[in-house]
Amino acid sequence: MQTVFKHRGRSTNPTHSSWFAKENWAAIITWVAFSYIQINIAVHSYGLKSWQTPLIVVSLVLFIGLFLNSQRELSTQRQWLQLGSMWLVLALNAALIEDGFTPGLAVLWVALLPWFISERWLYWMVIPALAPHAVVSMLDQPNRGDFLLLLTCGTFQFFAIFAMSKARSESLAREALAVTHQQLLDAQGKLAEQAADTERLRIARDLHDSLGHHLTALVIQLQVAEYQADTTHRPQLQHCHQLAKQLLQDIRHSVSQLREPQKPHLASQCRALAQNFPQLKLQCNISSDLQLDPLSTALLFRVCQEALTNSIRHADATEATIEVWRHQSKINLRYQDNGHCTVWPLAEGNGLQGMRERIEEADGKLLLSKPQQSLQIDVELTEVAA
Repeated sequence: MQTVFKHRGRSTNPTHSSWFAKENWAAIITWVAFSYIQINIAVHSYGLKSWQTPLIVVSLVLFIGLFLNSQRELSTQRQWLQLGSMWLVLALNAALIEDGFTPGLAVLWVALLPWFISERWLYWMVIPALAPHAVVSMLDQPNRGDFLLLLTCGTFQFFAIFAMSKARSESLAREALAVTHQQLLDAQGKLAEQAADTERLRIARDLHDSLGHHLTALVIQLQVAEYQADTTHRPQLQHCHQLAKQLLQDIRHSVSQLREPQKPHLASQCRALAQNFPQLKLQCNISSDLQLDPLSTALLFRVCQEALTNSIRHADATEATIEVWRHQSKINLRYQDNGHCTVWPLAEGNGLQGMRERIEEADGKLLLSKPQQSLQIDVELTEVAA
C-alpha cells in the first residue's frame, strides 16, 4: 500500500492502493493470456532450450513489472524511462516472434498513457503501439491475418485509451470535489466562528449599555444614600454599596471577556475534523486543558488535516491517532494511522513538502517514521510566549 503526499498534474497515479488491487487484475489476466501465447509460439519456433525463449520469458516478466511499478509515485524522468522500456520490450517481442500477439500486450502499455500524456496527443499513441508489429510484418511479406490483427488490437487499444482517459478524468474530478468539499467545510467553520463572535459582541454591548449603566446609577444612588443615612442604617448601605460595586466590576470583566475573540482550541477542531472523515475512526488524545497559541494551533491543525486526507486517499487507513502534549517549552504532536507503507522513504510531494515548510518556518521540526509498516508523523514546535 502506498502512502504518498503529492499530486503532480498529469502524473497522478492510476491506482493508489496495492500493485495487486482489483483495478490491476484485468491487466494481469490479459498479460497472462498473451504471455502464454507468446511463450507457446516461441517454444514451437525456437525450441525450449534456445536462447530466444528464455529471453522472451524474461522480457514478458519485465514488462508486467514495469507496468505495475509505473503506478508508483516516481519522478517524471523515471516514469518516462519505464514507459520507454515497456515499448522496447514490445519491439523485442515483435522482432523475435513475427506471428505473435505483441499488439495485444500493447493494450496494457496504452492503458497507462492517459495518466502521463496530454489528451491532445493521446489517441495518436496507437501508432507507436502498433508500430513494432507493423514494421516486422511489412518486412516479412504481410498477409491478411497481419492486417486483421493490427485492426483488432488497434480497436482494443483505442478503447483502452478511451476507458482509462475517462477513469482518470473521474479520479481528478473526485479529488477536485474532495478539495472543494474541504474548502466549503473550512468556510462553514469560519462563518460559524464569525457568527459566534458577532453574537458575543452583541451580548457584550447589551450588557454594557443596559445592565452596566443601571448598575452604575445604582452604585451612585447607594453612595448618596450612605452619606445621608443615620448611624443605624449606614453599615447596611455600605454593604449594599460594596456588593453593587463588585457586581459592576464583574459585569465589566464579563463584557471584556466577551469582546475578546475566541481562541481556537485544537481538541475541538480535531473533533470537528473527525466528522468530515466518517470512514476513518479518529482518536484524539488532546487534553481539554491544553491551551496553545493561535499560530501553533493553526499549524498543528493543518498537519492533522493533510495527514488524515492522505491516509484515506492513499493509504486506505481505517484508524488514526492524534496525540498532542507539552514538554518544557516544546509542543509535540504525533500522528499515526494503521496503513501499510511499502514504499519507503516517502517521496516529498506537495502535501508533505507544504507541511514541512510550514513547520520549519515556525522553527519547528517534522519527522517521518514507519513503525510496524504504518506511517507516523512527529512534529515539535517551540511554544510562542503570550
